[in-house]
Amino acid sequence: MSDRVQRWELSALGRRHRVETTGSVLRTVTWHVDDRLVATTRSSDDTIRLTPGDRLEKSQEEGAGEPPPDVGALSVTFTALGRPKRATWYRPDGDVAAPARALLGVGGVDLAPEPGSPAALREERIERHPRRHTALAVAGGVATVVLPLLLGLLVVRLAIAIPWPDWDLPDIPWPDLDLPSIPWPDVDLPDVDLPDWPLPGWVTWLLDRAGYVWPVVVAWFLARREVRRRREQSRLRAELAADARAGAPDRADPDPGPGTSPPPPAEDGPRTHDRSPEEPV
Repeated sequence: MSDRVQRWELSALGRRHRVETTGSVLRTVTWHVDDRLVATTRSSDDTIRLTPGDRLEKSQEEGAGEPPPDVGALSVTFTALGRPKRATWYRPDGDVAAPARALLGVGGVDLAPEPGSPAALREERIERHPRRHTALAVAGGVATVVLPLLLGLLVVRLAIAIPWPDWDLPDIPWPDLDLPSIPWPDVDLPDVDLPDWPLPGWVTWLLDRAGYVWPVVVAWFLARREVRRRREQSRLRAELAADARAGAPDRADPDPGPGTSPPPPAEDGPRTHDRSPEEPV
């Protein structure tokens, strides 16, 4: 089991979310909001979903308790090899509840992975080289078709080449059971004369090879969708960051703090005590 910690962070709606994962087979996921533990769980699923309060009663971490309200829901996705792929946050507002959207996997915002982490490097590779990512996915789809065929041929060749012993097994005297015959009703269905429409040649060719073509097509479709999803997630994170900067207090005019007297108000016209003694009135 890997002990390396993968972290993601996101600032949204005035709160700062932090997610951490450890483990490769049995994965531990913790979710903090404003440095306060909101949920934690352990699972071996490829997609782990969290809602506020999950397993907090079993957590020994300091600060665990009643979670803050209206923080949404969370899902963390792993690869087939158990590597953390992404963490997605779902807003608490909307027509559909956040846990339901997390279950469907729609309407979420990906948290930003920690710089230099495996998840960050994977995201950077997809954004910089989308065509190479698609080509690798298609190659994986081809491998899912070709490898089973090659393994099947290898098994057949080995089965033929191995000199199997000739075993003279005894015959088992199975009992001869005289089962009763069930008188099924004889239903006379009408004979429907369907038109004989021959399929075009290219359709027949595709149907004959559909079992070999569809994994490649599905791999290409999923790879292209992942590239578009990454670009959309980058745009959503940029919008949330812009909203957070716009909602921050103005730092150019800091609060003077308690015990500090405000500056005197400006007066209209000259003040007599500011005149020099030689200046006539």
